[in-house]
Amino acid sequence: MPAAHLAGYSLIVFMIGTFASGILFSRISVKHINKNMEKDGVLPPSWDKGIGASVSFYIFSMFFERSRIPTPMFDGRFVAKYSRPIDKVIGAVHLISVTGMMLCLCIVSYFSE
Repeated sequence: MPAAHLAGYSLIVFMIGTFASGILFSRISVKHINKNMEKDGVLPPSWDKGIGASVSFYIFSMFFERSRIPTPMFDGRFVAKYSRPIDKVIGAVHLISVTGMMLCLCIVSYFSE
């Protein structure tokens, strides 16, 4: 089987994983983290009102310490503080799925005829 076909099928699997974990993370984890942040008096990002753009910021601040530096747009210290083990699992699945989807997309676009 050529690399493009295998990467194409993997792209579909990674795409399903990305969408499913993105929905789960935004519905379960972001809601839990925002609720605990509000208890500490820190407001969730005001620039994200329901479109889910803060999901990637939350995931990066859970796994990479450099993303926890407080900025005017986002304070990642509280995300790492209030993330549960299930949040980290869903976030890891999302991070791996997005990375795999991008790699497969590059392979498919390069090797397709």
